[in-house]
Amino acid sequence: MNSKTPPPDDDSAQAKDPQFAYTLAKGLEVLRAFDVSTPYLGNRELAKRTGLTRPTVARLTRTLALLGYLSYDKADARYRLAASCLSFGYPLLSQLNVRHLARAPMQELADYARGAVSIAMRSGLEMIIVESCVDQSAPNGRPDIGATRPIESTALGYAYYSAAGATEKAELELQLQQAQGPNWPALKAQLTLAQSFFSQNGYCFRVAAPNSLEVVAVPLRSNFEGEVLVINCAVASFNLEPNGLIEQIAPRLKHLVALVESAAGLR
Repeated sequence: MNSKTPPPDDDSAQAKDPQFAYTLAKGLEVLRAFDVSTPYLGNRELAKRTGLTRPTVARLTRTLALLGYLSYDKADARYRLAASCLSFGYPLLSQLNVRHLARAPMQELADYARGAVSIAMRSGLEMIIVESCVDQSAPNGRPDIGATRPIESTALGYAYYSAAGATEKAELELQLQQAQGPNWPALKAQLTLAQSFFSQNGYCFRVAAPNSLEVVAVPLRSNFEGEVLVINCAVASFNLEPNGLIEQIAPRLKHLVALVESAAGLR
């Protein structure tokens, strides 16, 4: 089953909505099943990922291919996303004014930190990168626009959770509980700690692994009413002095957010 957006069950709001278009939802699940590690998928693999039957998947992939959203490789009998899918995101990206206002200070911070600075917005249980700047000498590659990060294990996700309103937080917790199963109590405890730290300091941080990446994240208001973005700075541990993330990077990232929000008229 594709874990990005679980299909509606019998008790979900969608299942009770007479205007909910199940066929459309299934087609979108097929498109969402592709990812960076598996850009080519056959009908059997898509059926396994989406939980749909193979005949249903075959009809959907045929339709999506005829509409230009999938390309079919006859030699391999597999599909990949077509260029038409890229056009969906452009109108959204072009309207996010904070991306343009933030780009110069983001690059300045990335160069200072010798790391990467990215803006992300929520989609389901993931944060999607919508802007990114990286120091040219950084050892890690640039996080591409459209790349995803899981909410449950990243500074981006923790900062988003901490900044969310009560209603959205409850909805997010329910989705995470359903996705995490028996791991939910441990994750809930981590989120509670992150929320407490955020309330005192205005940011969240995560260390990806010992001697690996250290990441700090701060919520960022957007020009879309009610839409909260998150901006992070990721730095290789060996590029940081002891406590450098807390003492040097976090204050600069908070200052960057204040500058961008002021320039956008959001504070």
